[in-house]
Amino acid sequence: MKKLVLLLSVIVLFSFNKDENDLLYKNYAKAVSNASTFQFHLVIKVKNLNTNKIREICTQGEQLNFAIYREYKIDFSNKGAAKVQKIALKNKDRYIEFKNDTVLSNLGLKEYSESDLKELERKINFDSLAQAIKEKQKWSAHLDDKELLLYAHALFNRGILTGENNCFGGSLVYVGPNTE
Repeated sequence: MKKLVLLLSVIVLFSFNKDENDLLYKNYAKAVSNASTFQFHLVIKVKNLNTNKIREICTQGEQLNFAIYREYKIDFSNKGAAKVQKIALKNKDRYIEFKNDTVLSNLGLKEYSESDLKELERKINFDSLAQAIKEKQKWSAHLDDKELLLYAHALFNRGILTGENNCFGGSLVYVGPNTE
């Protein structure tokens, strides 16, 4: 009986992680594919090839696309855009490596630290906030730049896609499943 319970627990654990990873990838793909001035946030694992350090960061889809253009020296053309999308979307685990220091800086590696995120997550119950957002299907908050990235990061990891209008900035907005 204990073996059966253990087996069922493992199956449930793996199915939850698979579903969760599918949702995170789906949100990532939506952010990478978005071409609007209203940019969606995504979370990626970035390896700095100069230091071999890997870090999870939040950035916007457009910023990731530009980073890929620059890192891989891809020209800005329809063919180049298709190549960038292919590189970004093949990363189901949202992991990418960069060597170019300017590219790494533009992604926002210096905007906040891992400890900044952990500190905010100790103060704010993001699990409850994510659940409330899912229930209401509506949410926004006016935040400073650093706080905005921290909230977007924490919410993304809980399956909540957010965006920011680059024209007006400062407001983090929930992006529902049907948002174009």
